[in-house]
Amino acid sequence: MTIGVAGLLSIVWRLFRRDAALVLPIVGTFVFLPAFAALLLCDPAAPLPAAPRDEVVMQAWMQAVAVWGQGNGIWFLLAELVGTYGIAAVALFLLEPDRLTIGQSLGQAMVRLVAFTIAGIAIAVPVSMGLWMLVLPGLYLQARLIVAIPAMARHPALRPLPALRLSWKMTKGLDRALTGALVALFLAQWLAVSPLLLADEALRAGAANPVALALVDALIAAIGAAYALATLLLGVVAYRVRASKGT
Repeated sequence: MTIGVAGLLSIVWRLFRRDAALVLPIVGTFVFLPAFAALLLCDPAAPLPAAPRDEVVMQAWMQAVAVWGQGNGIWFLLAELVGTYGIAAVALFLLEPDRLTIGQSLGQAMVRLVAFTIAGIAIAVPVSMGLWMLVLPGLYLQARLIVAIPAMARHPALRPLPALRLSWKMTKGLDRALTGALVALFLAQWLAVSPLLLADEALRAGAANPVALALVDALIAAIGAAYALATLLLGVVAYRVRASKGT
């Protein structure tokens, strides 16, 4: 029987409910908190100029982004690195052949952090380019590469590039359902975070209320952490579905 979008998301929800008490503290500590700190303590990046965007306007924007990156980029990169560590620990907890404790999962994630980081970057670059272009191509690429991290967690000897190739193979035939599930998750995230980003911009432009700004940034970081966890769980489910069929 072919599994569809609703079936995938239903299994993801059941998996989350089963292990929420164990995985949420990891996600909260290593994904949410670093992202929240980066949002709260760093200057906001220059927004994309409104249309029409001629060459001069885009060059000025790119220069502003470069200046912002020199002063703030390192903290967001550090938050991403810590977040990758947290996601890797959750993947190991859920998929390591010998069920690990939370402490053991965190230890193994630290030992294998370089490999998981390389895989994460190799996935993020093409996915980000696809999202930048038309959104849907990026989500399709993410669907085809979504099994890489879970596969690395399940097979300790699997390296990043072979994991990407394995993911492309394992998601064949499941790509439409996975893309549909990612579209649903992406839209839910976008609808939730868009008004918060506008509120963050408005608060920073005026005499910002620090409590209100902290609350808005906490919600933005929480939505990002929830999306990261949801996509990981979707990859775990996809891996298990394909592995159970011997793919």
